[in-house]
Amino acid sequence: MSDAQAEPATAMPGDGDKGLFSPKVVLGMIMAGVFGFSAFVVLSTYAPDLQSGDNGRAHALSKSAVGYGGMVRLLRNLNEPAIISRRDLRREEPALIIFTPESSLSRDAYVKAAQLSSRTLVVLPKWTGGLDPRHPGWVGGLEPVEPKDLAGLLKAIGIPKASTTIDKATASQRLAGAPGGLAEGLVLETGPIRNLQTLSGPGLTPVLVDGQGRMVLARRAPTETYVLADPDLLNTMGLKDVRTARAGVEILRVLRDDRSGIYRRDTGRTIAFDATLNGFARSQSLLKLAFEAPFVGATLCLVAAALLMGLHAAARFRAVRRGERALALGKEALIDNSAGLIRMARREPALAPRYAELQRAAAVRALGGAGRGGQRLEGQALIDFLDRQGQRFGAADSASALDEETRTVRSLGDLMKVAVRWHQWRLEMTRERR
Repeated sequence: MSDAQAEPATAMPGDGDKGLFSPKVVLGMIMAGVFGFSAFVVLSTYAPDLQSGDNGRAHALSKSAVGYGGMVRLLRNLNEPAIISRRDLRREEPALIIFTPESSLSRDAYVKAAQLSSRTLVVLPKWTGGLDPRHPGWVGGLEPVEPKDLAGLLKAIGIPKASTTIDKATASQRLAGAPGGLAEGLVLETGPIRNLQTLSGPGLTPVLVDGQGRMVLARRAPTETYVLADPDLLNTMGLKDVRTARAGVEILRVLRDDRSGIYRRDTGRTIAFDATLNGFARSQSLLKLAFEAPFVGATLCLVAAALLMGLHAAARFRAVRRGERALALGKEALIDNSAGLIRMARREPALAPRYAELQRAAAVRALGGAGRGGQRLEGQALIDFLDRQGQRFGAADSASALDEETRTVRSLGDLMKVAVRWHQWRLEMTRERR
């Protein structure tokens, strides 16, 4: 054995075969790690969709005074099919889609979201304020939005020449349906509304007007897009008065149904509050596809296959066996490798002269070496010297005969025969005992 190979350590008494960790503990750690990683991937994939959206702004996910979460809940309590949409609705086509954009809305974003055949209601913003630090999701310090700040939004929704007006007062309102409009003959009484906001401009057809004939709800002719100037008819601030809440629900029903009061059969009765324009759109990704139909089946199959592979590996394999070195160390390995190379090259017969030389050298050393003059002899003189010594010792073969036979070796069989005779001759010359 080479010096580089170490002896195995001797086990101390009482050590036993107990490992550092129990197999149950290791299995529990692996399962906890797999579960934690899987949960992290799933939650990271759906993190944007899990946001509550209750940030105090004016949209359907907000429960603040300017939000429309209260109206969604009211409609559902009245058994009206109301949804909050965070995705493209082109496949569902609800009866009415309500957009609640902010004043910074761009034209491209609105056009992309409003490319639907459903009837559309755009609710203009009216209030601006800050969040209440004491109550998350609440707002405070509300002030009316200046009409000039809504010019960009009106342009984005396709009425660039329209304008809004703020009535600096708080009073109950009586809204009436305009002649020839969708709400003709309808009269709605509301509770006190602070700073009523109305709309005016070319390209707009009145649907609901206040007591002074100013448009509160208008239609952008010739499309099916309607614009509600005052959001207090639908938001949580307006719902505090039952009259305003009743008026807001009636407005939505009128826009959803036709003049006869019967809902349109081609689109159903669903009222959808859009949240994509408020930054809550559900984004698509490859990971989401893996967890949604129809690809979720393939994902479950892969998970099951991984579990089966893990169980198979745990039941089949035990401790890892230490592998041997690809290239061994030490003199024995060097000799074995050299012999293997000679064998692969089929050069064994060429070793016969060298083997004969080693046998002669061993005999000379056994006979006394330099004391008898053998170390200084070479060639034929050495052969003659060994022949004379062989005759004296009565050797069966002579060195000259073996040397002649060595020159005729051509195969591995010839080599083995002459090697045996050389070995026997050396034993007789050196008088070794085997």
